[in-house]
Amino acid sequence: MNYYVLTLFPEMIQQAAGASILGRAAKNGFITVEAVNIRDFSANKHMRVDDYPYGGGAGMVMEAEPVYRAVRAVEEKAGRTMRVVYLTPQGRVLNQTMVEEFAREEALVLLCGHYEGIDERVLEEVVTDYVSIGDYVLTGGELGAMVMIDAISRFVPGVLSNEESSQFESLQDNLLEYPHYTRPEIWHDRQVPPVLLSGDHKKIEEWRHQKSLERTKSRRPDLFRRSYRVSCIWHGDERTGGVAELLTEKLSRYGKVLNFNRRKLRSQGGLFGQQDLVIFVVPGQPPEQPPGDGLYQRLAGKDTLFVLLTVGGEERRADEEERLQLERKGFSELAVFEVPADVPEEKIERIALEIRKKILAIQIDM
Repeated sequence: MNYYVLTLFPEMIQQAAGASILGRAAKNGFITVEAVNIRDFSANKHMRVDDYPYGGGAGMVMEAEPVYRAVRAVEEKAGRTMRVVYLTPQGRVLNQTMVEEFAREEALVLLCGHYEGIDERVLEEVVTDYVSIGDYVLTGGELGAMVMIDAISRFVPGVLSNEESSQFESLQDNLLEYPHYTRPEIWHDRQVPPVLLSGDHKKIEEWRHQKSLERTKSRRPDLFRRSYRVSCIWHGDERTGGVAELLTEKLSRYGKVLNFNRRKLRSQGGLFGQQDLVIFVVPGQPPEQPPGDGLYQRLAGKDTLFVLLTVGGEERRADEEERLQLERKGFSELAVFEVPADVPEEKIERIALEIRKKILAIQIDM
């Protein structure tokens, strides 16, 4: 990942990007962070880049031309056009789904405003994304740019030593992370929870999930209301099951995978609510027993979002009937996807990101 930060204060970016994990990542070639001084593109002999605002008012406004020249110079150097992100409190508030989406880019231009802002005309011409890091005002966009660089870089392969760190942490499943403990076992008469010392990984995972739920509900009730439980129901051959396992892993730390080839699971069925997301992963070739009531007879939803993913084969004629059956049972379609049987992992990651974006869009509209 290559970052180009357009700023009036390049030393702020250079100092922050050269330390800790980011500094190590840059040294090892996983990321590059180039601070571009907008003053270098001023036509003024004094390197001035601001002027008084038309219409009067306090403060100064950054001129359009130096910003425009800086963006074009960076794109010429890179040999390509790039997404240009303007850090502003008027933008969309940054969230984890946006971070993952930006992480799929090969390069980003981060534009840092200052003073009262930047001439609107150049923003209209070069900016592709307006991003805020929160509902408050800073003296400039540099700190916001570094927040973005830090968050995005965690998803760049090689940046973190533990690959799980970027996927399974705070905000996975829209839940805060569980409590952490280390040695000694007793500190100030406070003991490490016994379950963490038990060696029973299943019980430890259950404990962590429960603590994540409790902590989110207590500290971030707004986030808790937007959390969702992932259940992935599949039937067919092993390749279909493999896709189901992988997609669930990409979407949720605590997601459940249910193999509906097993009659026992089909007979148990399940009742799902508004905070559930149910994914149906089905084979591309219609099975001998048609899907619908035969497979999902004991399932019921209550305004429950569902995703239908077809694996391999030609487009299924049964899809439409299957979707209608699910809708009659209280499920609401979120998305439909088709993938080949030998689908690469990157494609599954893209589908997982697309699902999260669709859920986020629904939550924003609510």
